[in-house]
Amino acid sequence: MRPLVFFLCLVIAHLLPAATPSAPDLRALRPHPRLLVTPDTWSQIRDRAAADPAYRVLVDQVITTARVRLATPAPTRTLTGKRLLFVSRRVLTDAVWLSLAYRLTGEKPFLEIAERNLAAAAAFPDWNPSHFLDVAEMSAALALGYDWLRDDLSPAARTALRDALVEKGIRPALDPESRYNWWQTRKMNWNQVCLGGLTLAALAVADEKPDLARQALDLLARHHANGLVPYGPDGIYPEGPNYWRYGTSYTVLHLAALQTALGTEAPYADLAAFFAGARVQARLIAPSGEPFAYGDTGSGAAPDPPLFWFAHRLGDPDLLADQGRHYLPYVPPAKPTALDWENIFVLLHWQTPPPPAHTAWSAWMGKGQVPIAVFRGPDTPRGAFYLAVKGGSPRDSHGHMDAGSFALELDGVRWADDIGGQNYTKLEAAGIKLFDSRTGGDRWKIFRHTNLAHNTLALDDAPHIADARATLLDFSADPAALSVTADLKSTLSPSLDYALRRFRPRPDGLGLEVTDTLAGLKPGSTVTWTLVTRAEIALDGASATLTRGGRRLAITAPDAPPGIRAEIASATGPADFDAPAPAHRILRYRIPVPADGRLLLQVRFSAVPLGQSTP
Repeated sequence: MRPLVFFLCLVIAHLLPAATPSAPDLRALRPHPRLLVTPDTWSQIRDRAAADPAYRVLVDQVITTARVRLATPAPTRTLTGKRLLFVSRRVLTDAVWLSLAYRLTGEKPFLEIAERNLAAAAAFPDWNPSHFLDVAEMSAALALGYDWLRDDLSPAARTALRDALVEKGIRPALDPESRYNWWQTRKMNWNQVCLGGLTLAALAVADEKPDLARQALDLLARHHANGLVPYGPDGIYPEGPNYWRYGTSYTVLHLAALQTALGTEAPYADLAAFFAGARVQARLIAPSGEPFAYGDTGSGAAPDPPLFWFAHRLGDPDLLADQGRHYLPYVPPAKPTALDWENIFVLLHWQTPPPPAHTAWSAWMGKGQVPIAVFRGPDTPRGAFYLAVKGGSPRDSHGHMDAGSFALELDGVRWADDIGGQNYTKLEAAGIKLFDSRTGGDRWKIFRHTNLAHNTLALDDAPHIADARATLLDFSADPAALSVTADLKSTLSPSLDYALRRFRPRPDGLGLEVTDTLAGLKPGSTVTWTLVTRAEIALDGASATLTRGGRRLAITAPDAPPGIRAEIASATGPADFDAPAPAHRILRYRIPVPADGRLLLQVRFSAVPLGQSTP
């Protein structure tokens, strides 16, 4: 009987729902300031700035930013489209830098303007709960300002901030009848950001409103796992590097606050995939400093401040190897007020970024909603090779029709690029339902969201199948035979026999071969091959030469299929609501499908040796 009883217990345990992680115990609550900092933090920042010139540059910029912000008017409840978000972010940035400047200098104007701005936001009738990100970011702003300045705020301001956090931040998030709290169960950045703001608000007022704080932390315990799902299993964030920075910043924000306020990361238990996300983010930074941009992520080199927290938390300084270009020395933004609040992670967890050390080939492939493969060559005087390839689905959060797309750098230049996303407010003002990603949905009316604006394929210029999902396979990390293949059959048409796109970097790091093999095509139809670039393009039959930054890249199609035609196209879409893309242009091959319905297209990218006129 005993084995049977044991077996039945296992079956019952499997059928029962998993236990919800417990909320942290508020009996361990520490005194103010307790969100990200302790009472000793301010003196520690001053001491480090006195001893470390590189760190002092950033601290000085914080003070400069705060001084400029002294002259700005108090915030007003002004919506941009349907969003108060830009006001929330302004209040958050003010709260962080003005509060920190006051704590570092003791100068009263910083306190006075910080209190004025926080009190103005507290007096808004609401924080726009219909777009709950606005509430979350405003909650984070008032929570940090309230906590860092609490003892020096006027009694009236202290009461106003506390009451606003409760009535405009915490209670709306806890309201079971609200139709705006769908973010609690979503597996995307909204879950992370909204729980982040709520948790900071709860921890800020927990000594005065313990019952509400417990309810908020219970909500965190029940729903935080949803926001971590996208990172699994290998850390790839489906929404792209910019959204990784956004969602991850808020998870880091409240993980750090839980530690400083309660000495725990509870209710978080399994953070392995979340931590892996930091390593993926570091991999997605190319030698140029630009990320592998996909989905709504834009191009352009930008720092990743949350990596400083990860490097500290994981004891892994190599995560910062590509951050030195931004912080050694720190280059202030052209507009002083543009210093991002996320740099608080740099200030609180500073360590000198180590120099990059890429002396050999590295290749990696990760699985998840959006599988990605990355190949990076050793550093050379001519620059390092970099190739990143993605799979995934157009219907991934913030997704584009970019399965099979890739970024390519070699010879010190980015050649294969991505146009990036488009301003949401302007699209919505034009009547576009931006997140209608169903087949035929409004999202696919936006040119730069379609496959014709990405480095991938199209059949008869048709959009990719919105519900399809592309996988990566046949990955090889052998430096002598690097390769990966994207399976695009379901993306292009399930009626195809197969549609495989194979990438093979050259071992010397100065070339790439992309081979598309398709079967089951409709004879007489057309396959379109697309490359988006910021380079100038010159055509010579089915060959092209790209020129950028004093370097040239030859693109050839050996054994080109009969009837292949090369053309140069604008990267700006045809609709009035399509944003201009003057920095980009598009190279296309159009290939007629032969009678047997099979197509083989091999395209080679080769760096033109310096001083050579032809490939």
